Amino acid sequence: MSGQDLPVGDRSGENEVQAQVTPREGPSRVCPRSYPHYDSGGLTDVRRFVDLNIRDPGDTRVLTEMLELASKLGFKGITLSSERPQPQMMRNKALSVGIDLSNRIDLRPRSTNELSKALRRVRRKFEIIAVCCENKTVSRQAAKDHRVDILTFPPLRTNKSRVGLDRQGAALASKSNCAYEICLSDLLEPSVDRARFLIDLKRDISNAIHEGVPMVVSSGAGSPLQMREPRAIASITNLLGISKDKGLDAVSEIPRIILERNREKLRLGFISPGVKEVR
Repeated sequence: MSGQDLPVGDRSGENEVQAQVTPREGPSRVCPRSYPHYDSGGLTDVRRFVDLNIRDPGDTRVLTEMLELASKLGFKGITLSSERPQPQMMRNKALSVGIDLSNRIDLRPRSTNELSKALRRVRRKFEIIAVCCENKTVSRQAAKDHRVDILTFPPLRTNKSRVGLDRQGAALASKSNCAYEICLSDLLEPSVDRARFLIDLKRDISNAIHEGVPMVVSSGAGSPLQMREPRAIASITNLLGISKDKGLDAVSEIPRIILERNREKLRLGFISPGVKEVR
């Protein structure tokens, strides 16, 4: 992963159409098997760990502390969830402590129309776009939209039924190469019915595995006290029926591949995977 500047600007109509219709095939798919030199059994000591969901604390001093702590914990990359992309100054500060800082936005649309408008507005401003799915209509649309990188299904804090990743949604996400996120902070919230949420997560994960949906696991930390070392984050997946190697992939290889793919798309001249405009 690199710390190169990212072009910022609105997505053109032509590119938007391209994003809707271009399938992600070949090395663009988020699957370690697509990379000929990848061997999950031989990456024990050479993994580059990435936390794809660190929440912006809203304080530069605290963020700097979190970047330094991330490096000490063994991370090489951090994706900061915020409404605004981080300035180059903060990226440089992250690089000075050995952290590749990237930008993420979490969209919470109430309708498919809201989702489409938001995607047009932010796609070329953030390396990672996640959609919080709180109703089935939005989750279906997000799962099949190639501009969406991650689907999140948060626990409910009411008696309403939680929307999860069902088999049909997983099939759509697999085709568009959209990842399913397991967030550690969701499991640690005191207001969450943890036993019920674990059952829901296991069902989601079963559907994701059945349909070949890539999975990522992140901390969701919003302060230094909530941060965990990468192997501790990955270990939660063992409770959910995911193997040790796959759990480690979810906090290393899969995030790395997603970031590399999206940074390639954000470079000037990109048209579609394997096709660039030559000037």
